[in-house]
Amino acid sequence: MRKPRSIFYAILFGLLMVFLFSFMIQEHFKPFKTKELQGYFMKPEKPKFRWEWYKNGYFQKSIEKYITNNYGFREPIIRLYHQYCWDFFGKEYVSYIYSGKERWLYYGHNIEDYYGTEMYHWYPNAEAAQKGYEQEVRLMNKVKGILDDYDVTLMTFIAPSKSIVYPEYLPRQEHDTTSLNAKEYFARRFKETGMPCFEMNDYFLKMKDTCSFYLFPPTGDHWNFSCVYATDSLLRFMEAQRGIRMPRIEYGNEWHSECRIGDNRNRDLEGELNLIRPIKFNPKFNYKERDYWLTYDTATIKPSALFIGNSFLLRTMAYVPPQEVFSDFQFWYYNRVAYKDADNIIDSVAFLNRLDYLLDADYIVWFSSSSQMYRATEGFAEDAIIQLCIGDERFRQRQEQLIDSLFHDQNAHNTLAWNYPDSLYRIKLEGYTLDLMRKNPEAYFPEIAGEGIPTARNPQLLDETYWKKRDIRRQIKRDPQWMLAVSSQMATENFTLQQAIDQETEHVMQGGPTLRDKKVSAAEYREILIKQTEQQIWNYKEWLDAVKADAKQKGISVEEAVRGHATYTVDQQIYEGKIILPE
Repeated sequence: MRKPRSIFYAILFGLLMVFLFSFMIQEHFKPFKTKELQGYFMKPEKPKFRWEWYKNGYFQKSIEKYITNNYGFREPIIRLYHQYCWDFFGKEYVSYIYSGKERWLYYGHNIEDYYGTEMYHWYPNAEAAQKGYEQEVRLMNKVKGILDDYDVTLMTFIAPSKSIVYPEYLPRQEHDTTSLNAKEYFARRFKETGMPCFEMNDYFLKMKDTCSFYLFPPTGDHWNFSCVYATDSLLRFMEAQRGIRMPRIEYGNEWHSECRIGDNRNRDLEGELNLIRPIKFNPKFNYKERDYWLTYDTATIKPSALFIGNSFLLRTMAYVPPQEVFSDFQFWYYNRVAYKDADNIIDSVAFLNRLDYLLDADYIVWFSSSSQMYRATEGFAEDAIIQLCIGDERFRQRQEQLIDSLFHDQNAHNTLAWNYPDSLYRIKLEGYTLDLMRKNPEAYFPEIAGEGIPTARNPQLLDETYWKKRDIRRQIKRDPQWMLAVSSQMATENFTLQQAIDQETEHVMQGGPTLRDKKVSAAEYREILIKQTEQQIWNYKEWLDAVKADAKQKGISVEEAVRGHATYTVDQQIYEGKIILPE
């Protein structure tokens, strides 16, 4: 009787060893490819062993954290557990995503914005919130007043929120009537102060009952094809600000059930739940979008534009390519990362010559959405007023004064409680004061304080040479043939587009040869476009992931696959008439 039991335990032990061994192999060598988890993760690095770290327990905590995030088959195990929670308990095992009625998903901050509690994540009470909002309204109007003098139109756009357009599917909560809603406050105050503001929530609320499809996907946070309608309205609003005619969007009668930018983009919230199976929901929520195209005539103008905004604009750019609407397009994502449309190079906004970008554009559009307006302009208004009114030398002088004041203030020492030697303490103060001055420039520069439009100007704006260069840059960006030649230079000399434009501007200023009359062949232009598209693929994670999967299936290198996809994309646009090659 004991022998069968011994065999059973031996087999069980053997299976356990195989199971543990396979986990170890997967952890260290990853022979099995698993689907990566979606969402934002900070994967800890493997800590190096140090005796002092071992003695104080830091190494043990670090290695435990590393193993927790790197054990074998982690991704499928997490997905299995999330699926179990969802199927048996209807629970979403992600702290910032919530399911509502009929399995609609919402970000927590959008729910709190609708019910009035989001404000408390940013301000202690309504009075403090109003003070913060009013500062942004005041600064934005000052920036607008200055830019008006230089023929630059500043305007604002408020994208719709899923929780406001479809509150009937929200999980039920109590409304907080004592808070101050950011979207409602900014929309009202901008209207009162004359700031051009297009508010899309009301438009979508009116449209949702007559539209043949849902304006937001049940398991996604961002707008879908509805962004095309919103873009159409935005372009008409932009036309009215400058009295010009911009490209028009026209629509066909054919409808499709496929999302042209990929179904995973239409289910972004569902993706972050990291389930095994797609969520099934009522067929009435099935997706639809229709054919559309841009039209031009002899009166059409493609202006230049700088957008400061959020991920809603990224979705819009996927449906309506900005290069088909604007002669030059720049997008500052949350005012931190700059997308340069022509070559899609991503750079930090902090590294840009922001004064030039402000004054080169025909339009500057602050593009936000309801729940994110508590963060106001993400520092754009504060930085813009500094760029336009305060020179570098004046800014550094004021910062040095502030550093000296804090350095010799014992109360400041006690408040900051930094235990550093004097030399390092002063270095820390540089970053601290920079942050203070950028958050509230009116408090440190009396020349821009008050309610009126400041008369102070950055000394660069008093130099005739600056305006000559600005005019040349604008001419280059608005001349398709000139931009084509500059883009060719960019591709052949491995410049960024801005570097190529700056070099061409200097040549014109010095009376030297320019690239405007350079003839670019159809083959050269096609190659430029292919290289630009390749760069877009490398910088666009979802596109690159799809290309990598295609490379693996075809047994070719990722580089070859990127080249192939870029070539196909460009040639398809040429075939469809979206790109016209030079003769």
